Amino acid sequence: MTEPFALQVLDLLPHRPPMRLIDGVLSVQDTACEVRSVIGPDHLFLRADGTLAPEAFCEMIAQGYAIGEALRRQRAGLSTNGGGYLASIRNLDVHALARRGDELHTQVTIQEDFDNMRIAAGTVRRGETCLATAVVYIYLWENKPL
Repeated sequence: MTEPFALQVLDLLPHRPPMRLIDGVLSVQDTACEVRSVIGPDHLFLRADGTLAPEAFCEMIAQGYAIGEALRRQRAGLSTNGGGYLASIRNLDVHALARRGDELHTQVTIQEDFDNMRIAAGTVRRGETCLATAVVYIYLWENKPL
């Protein structure tokens, strides 16, 4: 279950259920963020066999980047108006699938920051098991309502 504080933080994301794949923020640093996701029975990317479709990993990384960026901006006293979208995915490597009921932790680290494009590397884990890694390219625009 998501705690009330987490819901307030997650309101910084433009995503709403069922597209919001992040259930909580575990940590935010200058160039990194870690978030938590729980694969519930109604998860948007849950397949009939109870496994999570691999493309969900990319969206978890992108949303992890987004919430980290929003929190960094908020803490710095900057506007959180604006938005972005997942423009490209590189080097998606899926090692194992997630299943209904799994709690996943996604770590996202900013690799490059130029103009309106951010490049972030992400790792999705279930416990100590690495399920997937990918590099995502996020196009951002600032100071425009979503």
